[in-house]
Amino acid sequence: MFENLSPMLWLHFTAVSAALGIGAWQVIGRKGGDNHRRAGWLYVIAMLLGNFGALNSYRLGINLFHVFAIVSLCSLFFGLRAMRRWRATGAAEWLHSHRINMGYSYLGLVMAGVSQFLTNPRFGLVPEMGNLAFWGVFAVVNIIMYALGSWLIFRNARTGGHAATA
Repeated sequence: MFENLSPMLWLHFTAVSAALGIGAWQVIGRKGGDNHRRAGWLYVIAMLLGNFGALNSYRLGINLFHVFAIVSLCSLFFGLRAMRRWRATGAAEWLHSHRINMGYSYLGLVMAGVSQFLTNPRFGLVPEMGNLAFWGVFAVVNIIMYALGSWLIFRNARTGGHAATA
């Protein structure tokens, strides 16, 4: 299954696998405090490494998935910026922005992972697909995940989930 992966794709796969687990911990765990902060930095490092691996993988040339990696980096940047500004000002809108941006960072990661497993024959779940089937499955699955994920992100950002501490 993984015998043909380049070193960059191995880096990508390993880092995003770690980010999936760490991100799940961040989503379901208590917000704020030292554990959340440490796990958050591990998530950021894993996502940076995963995006570095993705952006340096050109087996299929530069494509739409490289654009998604850049969007992922933007979500991380804006999420970190919002946390820094919340810590400096205590203004609730910055904490809200942090929750939304980091939520979309994790949603994008989950969407990418599910898309890979549902469309890539390397994982053994689907046969090789033609372009129409690939993009059809990709679009339908991602539209559903984006809609559900967005609803969850905004619901949790509004209610705040668990109490956040400085």
